[in-house]
Amino acid sequence: MRRNILGFLLVFALLVALPQPSLCAQPATDLPAHAALDLAVLRAAYPGAVQGLERNPAGQLELVLTSGQRLMYDDGRADAERQDAGPSNAVSAEAKKTDGVRQALATPDLRTMLAQVYPLGPVDEASANPAPGFDPGRSRVQALFLALYGHSEAEVRAHCAKVRFDRRTLPFNSRFGAAQALERVWKNIEAQLPQHPEFLPVLRPLGETIAWRVIAGTKRLSMHSFGIALDVNPNLPYWRWEKHSETMPAQCKAFPPEILAAFEAEGFIWGGKWASFDLMHFEYRPEIILKARALAGQVTLP
Repeated sequence: MRRNILGFLLVFALLVALPQPSLCAQPATDLPAHAALDLAVLRAAYPGAVQGLERNPAGQLELVLTSGQRLMYDDGRADAERQDAGPSNAVSAEAKKTDGVRQALATPDLRTMLAQVYPLGPVDEASANPAPGFDPGRSRVQALFLALYGHSEAEVRAHCAKVRFDRRTLPFNSRFGAAQALERVWKNIEAQLPQHPEFLPVLRPLGETIAWRVIAGTKRLSMHSFGIALDVNPNLPYWRWEKHSETMPAQCKAFPPEILAAFEAEGFIWGGKWASFDLMHFEYRPEIILKARALAGQVTLP
């Protein structure tokens, strides 16, 4: 009897020690093409932070971070919002589109965050006149950036390095190469200054990098909270206070393409390419730039 009990206990202990199958989620081996691309982009942009995509019990795809945290990749709402109403229901279609834009900003999933493709390169007629609601990179899954860069102002500041930019030294998050990228941006711009004095009114007075705060009119944290955004001259046009939005296409085209190229080359997106324009604003979003480059055939992702 004693031997039987000991034998049972030994078998039980071995079973407990073996890896147990997950009852909550299964690895996604049947990823659609857009999800496979987004996963590759996130892994390349944030090395070591992303484990993979898994389906939850409801069949929805979730991004699993190496910390074990799970973030919704596709909650299913975006598919419904992409279905346009017919011409006989134009008013309802416009209302639906407006609601979709608001939701994409307020509570996006990761698929929505990455859905709009950022237009790389010099400003042309198309990128100077974005369609309403076209703001690639402006939809942000806040939980992702909290996990990547810090959950509090103190934690973010602890990750910051000092970066020289123009005549100032600015704090910028050093995680995932952000601070080093900003250093390279400035070296690129600085080398061109002798031939381009017209850069100075765009850069000066230089704005801020880190500021733990919400975006005006929302409850969402600004990307400045994470120390991965830089405002150049804060007097440049911003959609909330600009009284002559009809001048925006011309002003966007007049922005020095060399400055824009220096930032984009290092993984920064520019708010001047948003319908909700913000010409002073650059933010480090390597996943947005990488996806645009991959779709343009400029890079190959593993």
